[in-house]
Amino acid sequence: MDTPPLGWRDHLFIAWALLTALAGAWYLTRGLAHPAVDHPRRIFSRGLPTWTVQVMTFLLSPAPIIIFLVCMAGAGVILSSTASLFGTGMLAQGVASLTGQGLATLTLVVFTLAAPGTIHWAPTASPSGEAAPAEPTDGVDEIRLAGRVFDVRTLLKSYLSIVALAIAAGLIWKLFYYFCELQGQVLPDEPQTVVKMVADYDWSGPWTPILFFGLSIVIGAPIAEELAFRGMFYPLLKGWLPRGYAIVLTGVAFALIHGSLSAFLPLAAFGAVQCIFRDRYGLLTCIGVHMLFNLITFIWLIIAPNASTQF
Repeated sequence: MDTPPLGWRDHLFIAWALLTALAGAWYLTRGLAHPAVDHPRRIFSRGLPTWTVQVMTFLLSPAPIIIFLVCMAGAGVILSSTASLFGTGMLAQGVASLTGQGLATLTLVVFTLAAPGTIHWAPTASPSGEAAPAEPTDGVDEIRLAGRVFDVRTLLKSYLSIVALAIAAGLIWKLFYYFCELQGQVLPDEPQTVVKMVADYDWSGPWTPILFFGLSIVIGAPIAEELAFRGMFYPLLKGWLPRGYAIVLTGVAFALIHGSLSAFLPLAAFGAVQCIFRDRYGLLTCIGVHMLFNLITFIWLIIAPNASTQF
């Protein structure tokens, strides 16, 4: 299938992507490039032997992903019986996604309050030479400390930085596809299903389906995914793996759960860098960055669907 010609909106998107990437690269040299020391907190009692804690965190590591998948699948099963209300198209998928994301969020917030330490909201890293961040006393304190370090300036810098890294990863992944093609191995290059659905949406129809779908992408997914991956999965991995391995593995798991080979490396880079943001700036900043990233991507998919799905 031939790629549709690019219009002025598509060129506007490319210009925006390049400018954003340059700004993000500038902030990277003044943010993530500065060394910081992580002070990981133990999820279980400090009175337990180290090997016991490592075994327990190893066994619990899949739990947040299982919770997320079960909630999403459960919502789909429940809403499949209400086809007369929502049909089987985008509206049904949007409502099902929002319901599943809400269930996952509620479950993980309950974990935060009922089992303090299982979900890490507060930052754990500090610049070299500075004191370690304050340790929360309970689940409410976790959220309070994360809110105390949240600010809009850090959010915008983090967003620009992650866009720069995601674009760089996307270009590297395109190059990998090109070399595979030279060797006679053509890899699937279809965009994510949700991306294609938004880009191909028929705006002559009702707005309700795209509204629910948009809420799922911009609000539901960032909250549920950050709670599951950066809030619980990543800290559990740090309980039995070196931090660098935990960051990479979290990024890979985050990319795999989205089920898109064509976007694997950008998603993995996004998921990995969010771990660093969680350590430095707390989970609320990660949620904010994820929301802003999805919102602006969603808008560009509507304005310039050709370029934003091919870039």
